[in-house]
Amino acid sequence: MKRLLSLLVVGTVIGTSGCGDAATAVSAQPEQFTQGGVSMEPTVKSGQVITARPVDDGYRPAHGDIVLFRPSGGKWGDRDTTFLKRVVAVGGETVACCDPAGKVTVDGAPLDEPYVTDDAPLDSPPNPDVCDSRRFGPVEVPKDEVFVLGDNRAASNDSRCAGPVPATAVTAVMIDQ
Repeated sequence: MKRLLSLLVVGTVIGTSGCGDAATAVSAQPEQFTQGGVSMEPTVKSGQVITARPVDDGYRPAHGDIVLFRPSGGKWGDRDTTFLKRVVAVGGETVACCDPAGKVTVDGAPLDEPYVTDDAPLDSPPNPDVCDSRRFGPVEVPKDEVFVLGDNRAASNDSRCAGPVPATAVTAVMIDQ
């Protein structure tokens, strides 16, 4: 049975690279969820219903996965809140912003992010308490964690200020929009 879950979307990451390793990620039938915020716009709009595939302990994050996750609190806040974000870096990689063109880099290579239409300002200094600057890092993503960002960076609370998320906190991967 499909369930609807209202999400607070702090930032999601939709990828052109797919939705994880299907051989190890599937643990149940796809479910439907309702996006509750604007941090993933224009990719996923507030109120939009998405379909996601639940994952199990064998899930291996992939660049571009749009994931639902429940962080363990800390700077992410309420442990009962489910977030929707895009994976931009995985364990062992170094992510930063910005290169001379203002782009996010992973291991020094700039990302092509056509899904980001409303980016955070470049001229705001980084602030770990508020995600209002495009600038952050460099951050070496710990093993078995992911660095996630919203597509609407001007209105997203994400790993820029809350830090990486354990891959074990990922509960599902979006499979359509």
